[in-house]
Amino acid sequence: MSSALGAKRSCGGVGAMSRSTGPCARPSRGARHQPSHVALALTKEKKTEVVTKLKSELETSTAVVGFTFKGVSVPDLEKLRGDIPDDASLVVAKNTLMKRAADEVEGWHEVSQFCKGSNAFLFLREDLKTGFKGLRTLEDAYKKADEPVSLNGGCCDGDFLSLDDIKKLEKLPSKLELIAKVASMVNQVPTRLAVGVKQVPTKLAIGVKKVSEGDAEPADQAAAQA
Repeated sequence: MSSALGAKRSCGGVGAMSRSTGPCARPSRGARHQPSHVALALTKEKKTEVVTKLKSELETSTAVVGFTFKGVSVPDLEKLRGDIPDDASLVVAKNTLMKRAADEVEGWHEVSQFCKGSNAFLFLREDLKTGFKGLRTLEDAYKKADEPVSLNGGCCDGDFLSLDDIKKLEKLPSKLELIAKVASMVNQVPTRLAVGVKQVPTKLAIGVKKVSEGDAEPADQAAAQA
């Protein structure tokens, strides 16, 4: 460790393997430095790539939530990636790039309200409830840490989501819960339909019998059976 630090100090803070072969070595007379504008162009190209990715995420998302992750370890962050639904995604990006992407996609301008601190962005689509569950698990794990995980806000359907709004969104049924509910309703339809059909001949027979016996006029009986 000490030798590595010494190497860094010897070349002004840049790591080196040796003076003759590492970054600290003096360039030969024929070597030329890379023009500064080339380095700037590469940086600009990378930023454009990140903005393009963020725009793609926004265009297919139902909601986006921003949260601080400064004290979160890499394994815990990867665990969160595994805990969220397959249709959700987690992206760590600079706030300035996220703001730029949000300004270029309709309906996401309010994202700028929670672009604060060291943000990670959770993009949610169909299964909102499961996505929030993974995030809350991470939040609970770091509740007593020196740098706890905290939600900064969110955006959904063009509106800014406060922390209270996010709690309400969390309570929406998950995709699986909705499927189960619909399946249950569909299963009940044949039974209700069968009961209804069975009652029709009975009511019709009673009506015909009463009319034939002269208990009521046909028009009145029809109205009574309706």
